[in-house]
Amino acid sequence: MMRSVLAASAAMGLLVAQPLAPATAHAATLCVELNGADEPEGLCRVHDTEPNYVLDMSFPVDFPDQAAVDDFVAQTRTGFLNATQTPSFGNVPYALDMKVTLWSSDTTRSVSFEIYQDLGGAHPDTWYKTFNYDTVRNRPIEFDDLFAPGAKPLEAIFPIVQRELAAETGMSEPVIETDGMDPSKYRKFAITPTELVFFFDRGELMAGAAGAQTVQVPRSAIPPLAV
Repeated sequence: MMRSVLAASAAMGLLVAQPLAPATAHAATLCVELNGADEPEGLCRVHDTEPNYVLDMSFPVDFPDQAAVDDFVAQTRTGFLNATQTPSFGNVPYALDMKVTLWSSDTTRSVSFEIYQDLGGAHPDTWYKTFNYDTVRNRPIEFDDLFAPGAKPLEAIFPIVQRELAAETGMSEPVIETDGMDPSKYRKFAITPTELVFFFDRGELMAGAAGAQTVQVPRSAIPPLAV
């Protein structure tokens, strides 16, 4: 249940209507600009190899808020390529591997990215980025939008996160309460019909040595979603 390595997959199935054509056209343009390849499951895959780096990226081409996704993809790629202008230690190629997973419920669509980056430091880094969209109200979803006012969702969510991370790390209470009850720590998530999936970057809830983490929280164990 814990720390699943997210890979691009169409097996989740998209349960909502397809977005309007301009979003697809916007992403298709970016895919062409990056010399990417269209995949049947609605993804663009980019592979770029040079003597000093290897870059692999995948991203959707039909997300309702496609412009936001494309901006993130383009900015991440540009930042990585700028970093590769500095010679690497030992002439080991730099690496960027950005995997995507598509999620959906009857009223939402979500995209999660797992980004692995090796810029030659002591330890490569892994972090996450998510986008969520309300297909009924036609607007992006943030954590504050998930629950009705006054629901106090973290009183239910944090104990589950604590329990799952304790099982993963072998520590009795790996997350201090002030962090576990801080809504800003839960800004990266995906929505499914049965779960909220939370993504935590390295050092966000625990010491950096613990690495990046994901926790799947059953919707049946928390207040009803407002989306």
